[in-house]
Amino acid sequence: MATSHSLTFLLFFHLVFSLGFTSFASTQYSRSSIASDQIKFWSENVHNKMPDSVFKKLSPLTKRDRDYYKKLITKNDFSENPSFCSLAKLSCSSGLNNSGPPMFSNTYSNNGALPVNSNTADKFSYFRISTLAEGNKFHLSDLEEKIPNRAFLPQEIASKISISRKRIRKLFPKSFELLKHSMETTLSYCNAEAIKGEIKNCPKSLEEMISFSKFALGKNELLVLASERTRRSEFLIRKIKKFDRQKVVACHEVYLPFAAYFCHSTSSTQIYAVDLVEPETQLPVSTVIAICHMDTSAWPANHVAFKILKFSPGEGEACHWMSNIDLAWIAVD
Repeated sequence: MATSHSLTFLLFFHLVFSLGFTSFASTQYSRSSIASDQIKFWSENVHNKMPDSVFKKLSPLTKRDRDYYKKLITKNDFSENPSFCSLAKLSCSSGLNNSGPPMFSNTYSNNGALPVNSNTADKFSYFRISTLAEGNKFHLSDLEEKIPNRAFLPQEIASKISISRKRIRKLFPKSFELLKHSMETTLSYCNAEAIKGEIKNCPKSLEEMISFSKFALGKNELLVLASERTRRSEFLIRKIKKFDRQKVVACHEVYLPFAAYFCHSTSSTQIYAVDLVEPETQLPVSTVIAICHMDTSAWPANHVAFKILKFSPGEGEACHWMSNIDLAWIAVD
């Protein structure tokens, strides 16, 4: 007969694997923490594991902290200060002097809404769908985005912040001046008009991102797909999995002092998970996510994809890899 200790262990083991990663992870946080609420919201809406790129962005604030700073922002009494930035794990001016400005690729954040500088774009960043064949050897672009890690703001605070130049500059004046180019780029993406057939948003919290994805997909239950980290090199395609979905929401991280994303859903999109191996050893490397935009007719003629792929808008599809910090959302079958 099993002892009481054995039964306790078996029950715990069953609980962990029944509830999954997010429920287990929530035990790391007290009930007073914002992170525990964020994990709970994830588990109620997303069916699979939270990627590491999201997990490390959970807010370290307590609910008491949230209520205090929410009141300041509501009364327009808030302005960035080192103590808040440190407490909330934000990337403000005081913490950027040694790390330098954030670097991220415009290529992956751009579906055609804004032109990309073709002189600096990686020639391997776009490819045709014919590349996605088992046994194919190809050169993978650099998928390692270099953005300082920042936490999500609590939803109650994020909802008080509009993605406008005036608002961001008022709340984070020192950071805005120090990293003006990076923030202006984010504002340009977020405030640009949507192209034909596109639904777009710039969520400022984990809850906003999930809620937007549910709205854009027209479903309440989600799966998230993310590329594993990998280096720039040549690889072989071992296996390809196509997700048979009519709609995909792609979220690309953009720079603000707090974690933020540019999310959009476009028509005629196909998504794949691609297993990579080393050409010489055949050893597994990682799994990366590829998105193919099958209809490029609404993209501007000067988009970098057309220079790389050598065709004009509407003459073919354009595929690209998701970086290590991008997220792709699809509906549960």
